[in-house]
Amino acid sequence: MIVLTVSVSLFVPPLQAGMQLDIVGKFQDADLELDVATVFDSEVETSRSKVALLGIVTPSRPGIATPLRNSFSFRLDEWLSLIVLWTKAVKAQSDSWKFVGSMTETESSDVSHLSVGAGPGEKFVISSPRKGYAAYLLSRDDIAGFEKALHRVKDFLSR
Repeated sequence: MIVLTVSVSLFVPPLQAGMQLDIVGKFQDADLELDVATVFDSEVETSRSKVALLGIVTPSRPGIATPLRNSFSFRLDEWLSLIVLWTKAVKAQSDSWKFVGSMTETESSDVSHLSVGAGPGEKFVISSPRKGYAAYLLSRDDIAGFEKALHRVKDFLSR
């Protein structure tokens, strides 16, 4: 339930009464944003109370007044898989873009798909049946900060 609720309303207040959202990392490129966040829900059983989120916010467009927010939710095992995928992408950097790998979200009614690419930075694409897709290019300058956010979230999910 927590994953569904948070994925649908990523970073859009109000969250449910017992939920606490923490933005661990926020990266911006022009008018796009990549957010790394944790959510704790005190009103569910302990084993299901923590979730990590990766979200891409795209600006409003003609005819659409509010920004599009696409997200992907993770439990600890999936987050560890993201770190493995991220490590491969960092090692595969080059002047040209190439696909590194992908993941499929679990525990959600709007199952998102995350693809990661490597090139002169890292590319994240989150797609969902309801919201379409959103892409974010993380610059080489942001790699260290993103890696730090990955490990902070891993620590949060491991406690």
